[in-house]
Formats: sequence, structure tokens, C-alpha cells
Amino acid sequence: MADAPPGLRDWTGYLLIKCSWWIQRETDAALAELDLRDRHLMALVMLNAEDGLAQQDLARHMSLDPTLVVAVIDDLEDRGLCERVRHPDDRRRHRIHLTAKGKKVYREARALAGKVGDEIFAPLERSERNQLTELLKRVMDPLWAKPR
Repeated sequence: MADAPPGLRDWTGYLLIKCSWWIQRETDAALAELDLRDRHLMALVMLNAEDGLAQQDLARHMSLDPTLVVAVIDDLEDRGLCERVRHPDDRRRHRIHLTAKGKKVYREARALAGKVGDEIFAPLERSERNQLTELLKRVMDPLWAKPR
């Protein structure tokens, strides 16, 4: 880390922030070929994992203001990647479903993001990368449980 700023090269939080910044920047650049951004990818990933996720739950999981999530879903819906369906028990709520096109774009976007991750984490062995993932999950588990 010859170019790391003095005093910051051993600060875990700073290193995570900068790594996240690089990943987001490179992922956005890769997703540009699909005319998507990282927020779109996060929504696609969650919708692929849980079809029919409520719009409010999507906002909560993404840690974004619900109005921002509405804009993300609007973008995806305008492109034919997802559709809103009224919640059967509450007409004020919507469930979001990926379309066939949305599932295809999800796979393409996930592959592009995977390549970015492979490049950024190339200095790590596969076992080290798996260990890093497990350690970060241990850090995040109690944070995800906190009210937002």
C-alpha cells in the first residue's frame, strides 16, 4: 500500500470505505453497458432472491428512502424489467416481480458485477475471499438487526 494516505493504511473502517468506493465506481462503469447503476443491481438481486418483495421491504433492505426506491423501481419498470402488482391484502402496497426480461438482465448484470469483484479481490486466494465474506457477515449481522 505504497500510495495509501499516511495514518490511514491500518484503519479498517477507512480501508472498507475506500474498497467500497472502488467497487461501486467500477461496478457502475461495468453496468453502464446495460444502462444500469448499482442501485438497480441491488434491487434486481433482491427481487431475484425474493419474488414479490413489497416495495416498502425493498426500501428497508436497501437502506434507502422509500421515494428513492420508487424512482429505482420506476426505472426498472419503464425498461420492462419488473412490474408492480397490488398487494392482495392491502391495496396501498405493491409487490414487485421481475419479468422474464428482468431475470435475463439480472443475470447479465450479476455477471458484470462478478467480474469487477474478481478483479478487485484478485490479490486474495479463494479461501481468503470466502473468509473475508464470512467476517463481514459477522460484522453486518447485528447492524442489519438494528432499527433504521
